[in-house]
Amino acid sequence: VFFLMIRRPPRSTLFPYTTLFRSYPRDYWQQEIEKLSTFPESEINNGVVFTWENPGDTELEFKINSKIKTKNALQKIRSKVSFPIKDLDEDYKIYLQETSMIDSKDSSIVKIASEIAEGEDDLYEVTFKIADWIHKTVQYNLTTSTADVTQKASWVLLNRYGVCDELTGLFIAMLRSIGIPARYISGVAYTNFNDLNNFGNHAWAEVYFPYYGWIPFDITYREFGFIDASHIKLKESLDSSEPSIRYEWTGHNVDIETEKLDIQTKILKMSGKAEVPIIIRASVIKPDIDFGSYNLIEAEIENIKDYYIAEELSLIKSDEVKILNLENKRILLKPLEKRKVYWKIKTYKDLNKNYVYTFPIIVRSSRNISSKTSFTSSYVSPRFDEEEINSLLEDMEEEIEKTYSNELNIDCDSDKEVDIDEQMNIDCLLKNNGNTILKDLKICLYKNCETMDITINQEKTIRFKYTPTDRKSTRLNSSHIPLS
Repeated sequence: VFFLMIRRPPRSTLFPYTTLFRSYPRDYWQQEIEKLSTFPESEINNGVVFTWENPGDTELEFKINSKIKTKNALQKIRSKVSFPIKDLDEDYKIYLQETSMIDSKDSSIVKIASEIAEGEDDLYEVTFKIADWIHKTVQYNLTTSTADVTQKASWVLLNRYGVCDELTGLFIAMLRSIGIPARYISGVAYTNFNDLNNFGNHAWAEVYFPYYGWIPFDITYREFGFIDASHIKLKESLDSSEPSIRYEWTGHNVDIETEKLDIQTKILKMSGKAEVPIIIRASVIKPDIDFGSYNLIEAEIENIKDYYIAEELSLIKSDEVKILNLENKRILLKPLEKRKVYWKIKTYKDLNKNYVYTFPIIVRSSRNISSKTSFTSSYVSPRFDEEEINSLLEDMEEEIEKTYSNELNIDCDSDKEVDIDEQMNIDCLLKNNGNTILKDLKICLYKNCETMDITINQEKTIRFKYTPTDRKSTRLNSSHIPLS
């Protein structure tokens, strides 16, 4: 619902007035529009267009009512998509652009994104790691700095806090900086933040995966490669600053005032169950320990599906047990893959010596899949110190193999023909097409050299001055410039 107040002093005139509303529900693979009506009647043309030919009222109102069916569905990525992305279709290159709020060419954004992506050759792995890094590093914080005004991605990275639109903007900026297309999504989603327990305005991202299409990533909700059915998409855009509404009118001596958009959402019906994509097997490394001793909890996670699954795991324990590393762990499982994750824990030392304690442990996923185990503790049980448990953890944790590729594209040319002994300029465009940060790279034209660093997907230009010394007039281009 939206209201417009029209103030008409004497001798004022207002002719046709138009509102173009771009934020409205539409069909896509996870969302089906069963009904959509507007008041007053409107046309839909790259937005909902409301027109008043000669409004006589001083207050105008327009509404969009819709009935939407959403699904807990996935775009199932069944095979590895290579990173860096090569031969990107022209239609998607617009989603690599730097915009006013998503300043993807900021040096700090470029550096951190390249460091996270270095050595990775799987697009889902890179995207997942950047999403996880933002969630671990940037705090969700609804302050006056971010509540009313959206901040740039570089500001969010520097200050390490923001709300959903800022976290999403930083995520998109980091992806674009390393050549991954991403776009900004506006909509509503159900939340229990601050005990709201209702639908509210929300933002998330969609990332383009060649051969598969646009894949949703919600940093705030920790949904990396999917979104739950409470998300309702209303608008796609390049930048968070793109307006949802545009006004046009013809007249003179007229003042238009707008009130805040009122979006009301309610659940009409829920049905069905989401697929169970994983199996969790929880166990303890030491089944019996002394008071104040250390222990390890192991969870083996098996992906029983033939497509990638991103999952968050939580450890649930009693008050007498302390978790010494992250309570929540996020993992990405390839099709049919098994992986193990570990939590280091410790029992409190001042327990009652007259009792033998049994401590239940539950490992639970964000999809509410769980596994239970337990261990005992008593005053006379074996003692395990932290050094011993750390040594076990080091032996058990998997070593992630990385594949490094060094690929530098050099395109040089001169813009004129010269005679012998005449100096010319040679411009060379260098682009890092590999997945490795090229450090202390030395580029030489004969003995004239320059040293530089080039991060992943970054382009740099070098200008050499060159004087031909042979007897013939020549034009140099990238096919015969003796670079090394």
